[in-house]
Amino acid sequence: MAQNTRTAPAGTPTNVTQKHNKGGIGESILRPDGTLKVTGEFAYSSDMWHEDMLWGQTLRSTVAHAEIVSIDISEALAMPGVYSVLTYDDLPAEMKNYGLEIQDTPVLANGRVRHHGEPVALVAADHPETARRAAAKIKIDYRELPLVTDEASALAEDAPLIHEGRDDHHIGHVPHPNIVHRQPIIRGNVEEARKRADVIVKGEYTFGMQDQAFLGPESGLAVPSEDGGVELYVATQWLHSDLQQIAPVLGLPPEKVRMTLSGVGGAFGGREDISMQIHACLLALATNKPVKIVYNRFESFFGHVHRHPAKLYYEHGATKDGKLTHMKCKIVLDGGAYASASPAVVGNASSLSVGPYVLEDVDIEAIALYTNNPPCGAMRGFGAVQACFAYEAQMDKLAAKLGMDPVEFRQLNAMEQGTVMPTGQVVDAPAPVAELLRRV
Repeated sequence: MAQNTRTAPAGTPTNVTQKHNKGGIGESILRPDGTLKVTGEFAYSSDMWHEDMLWGQTLRSTVAHAEIVSIDISEALAMPGVYSVLTYDDLPAEMKNYGLEIQDTPVLANGRVRHHGEPVALVAADHPETARRAAAKIKIDYRELPLVTDEASALAEDAPLIHEGRDDHHIGHVPHPNIVHRQPIIRGNVEEARKRADVIVKGEYTFGMQDQAFLGPESGLAVPSEDGGVELYVATQWLHSDLQQIAPVLGLPPEKVRMTLSGVGGAFGGREDISMQIHACLLALATNKPVKIVYNRFESFFGHVHRHPAKLYYEHGATKDGKLTHMKCKIVLDGGAYASASPAVVGNASSLSVGPYVLEDVDIEAIALYTNNPPCGAMRGFGAVQACFAYEAQMDKLAAKLGMDPVEFRQLNAMEQGTVMPTGQVVDAPAPVAELLRRV
């Protein structure tokens, strides 16, 4: 049975929650985890412990795009205290990939790495420092391949394909295999609407990669069970989705992978994807011992997805009295080496690219690219944030060109209840955008 190394401090009331949790409207409810967190006694996933556990370590690629010519694990295996070293060839199931929407992410690199920091091998040892040193002794011979880093290199006629032979259901909607997903939205007639515009502004905006940087790096404890399954104690955002991805690559039915949500030290979207979950389980099953993995801050940046960098190309038009006439935009998101949540991010970026403004004539296209950059996925407001950066800059440019106050310009064009969005969705609830702007 896994144990927490932290417990409630002496004198902590056991009936605090029951006493205060009446749930009355307007009542300030005491959080059941509040006292433990402010006293430093709350048990996070990195505090999990088992008396005979091993420590896991991941060896990651040092190049962004390369063929793996050879892997030599002999020196690592020979080290005292090392119990197991695993590579792709040691994976137990026929299914060796996982992913939130597209199963394109290998558990361990299979003959090729597609981004710097991709997992290549796993080590289990009796001490974390032993595991780290053993991983450093694994010798990998790489033959570097051409890099895909941006829109131009991804969509060139002779561009290297990040994922050759794609057969997922998204491929039918994209004009190039290096596009993960594409979503166009066309409503009205932009060319005709442009003729009504007295002013037109264009802008190209660059949105950089961001990291969730949650306080508690990825961590978890996998414990083999007597029935051949595994117990996994882990900090995550999405236990059910994790289970759907973990069980097939372990070659186990879902009921033999039992997951317990452990204390989560922040997430913000960065724990929606798999990080060390499968690796810990593989090592636990290979050694028949509990295995704990805790990333340090450096590895955490490699171990989870980031917010998509973006290039956004916008055009807006307006009449001289300040009414928007049309919008045309192209949003190019860098999804990195694997899909993660990119299809959903594309959907958000495209659907919300107009912002809280009334526009009847739009021509919108959003795409996400496969590149050799780090994988990108969920981060708060994913997709909507990048678009907001661009369309609000456009509002300021239009107001300045018309000589109008930027707040008044926004109020004049603000959506309200009954507004029809470019997707055809009717805003059927109160949306007092203009009034909120007036109050602020």
